[in-house]
Amino acid sequence: MRIACALCIGAAPEPYLAAALAAIAPVVDVLVVNDNSGLEHGENLSTVEASPFTPERRRVVQRPFVDFATMRNDAFAPLLELDPAPDWVLFLDADEIHGEQLASLASAVLPRLGADIGELDAYTFHFWGTFGWITDVARRLVFYRFNRELRWTNAIHEKLVAIRGRAVVVPYVYHHYGNVLGPRALAEKHQRYFALGNAVPRPVDPEKAGLELFLARAREVRPYRAAHPAIVRPTLASLATAERETFARLDAGFRARRTPADQFRATAAALNETLRVRLRALERPGLYRGPTIAR
Repeated sequence: MRIACALCIGAAPEPYLAAALAAIAPVVDVLVVNDNSGLEHGENLSTVEASPFTPERRRVVQRPFVDFATMRNDAFAPLLELDPAPDWVLFLDADEIHGEQLASLASAVLPRLGADIGELDAYTFHFWGTFGWITDVARRLVFYRFNRELRWTNAIHEKLVAIRGRAVVVPYVYHHYGNVLGPRALAEKHQRYFALGNAVPRPVDPEKAGLELFLARAREVRPYRAAHPAIVRPTLASLATAERETFARLDAGFRARRTPADQFRATAAALNETLRVRLRALERPGLYRGPTIAR
C-alpha cells in the first residue's frame, strides 16, 4: 500500500512544520508540496528540504495563491503523475501534529477498509491563544482514497468532492496549533479568509490587533490538561519560553473572564465530546485499538 501527502505552504512562518513532517515521515511514501509563498526559496521550503523527506520522497511545485480550493488542487495535481499511483492520501496542514498512532492507522486500519470506504476521519484539539486552552474537539479528514477525479471546491472552507465511498471515523484525536500565534498574524489570517468571502463581521485591523482578539473568546475556551505529542514538545517549549509574558497574560485573562456558568458549560462540552469520540469505537468494533489522544 502506497501513501502520499499533499501539503501547502506559504510565506507566513510555520513554527510547527518541522514537527509535523517528522511525525508523518514513517507513514508517507511521497510528499507533494505546493509552495504558495511567491519566494524563490523561502524558510518553509528550507524546512521541507531539511525534513526526513529526501529528494526521492518529495515533489515541490510553486504556484501563486488564488484561493483555498485552487491551492489544494495545485497540490493534488502532481499526485496524478506518480507511478505507481498512491492508494491513499494523507490530508495535512502545516500546523497539525500527529502522534505515533498514525502509523497504526496506516498499517492496521487502512488495509482493512473495503472498497466501499473512501475516507478515514478522526478528531482534532483546536488550541486557542496558548498551548493550555482549546475551543473544541472537531471531526477532521485524515486519509482519503486516491482517485483521479478528486478535486477541491469552495474558495474558502474548501471541500473535497468525488470521493468514492463513505467515511469511517476512528476514536483518535490529534493536535491543531494554528491559532497559537501572535495577534497580528491571527488578524492577517482572518483578513485573508474575509477577503475570500468568509461570512463573518469584518475582522480586526492587523495594525490594531492585540490580546483582546484572543480574550474575546475567553468564555468559550476550556483548559487542556492532557499531554502534547512527544514529537512537538521541544517546539512548544521553545515557543512558550519566547512568549512567556504573553501566554501568562492570556492565561490570567481567560481565567478572570470565565464565569462559573462558563466553566460548567465547558465541562459539559468536554464530557460530550469525549463520549462522542469514544463511541466511535462501537461503530466498527476492533477497527482501531490505539490510545485516543495522540502521543
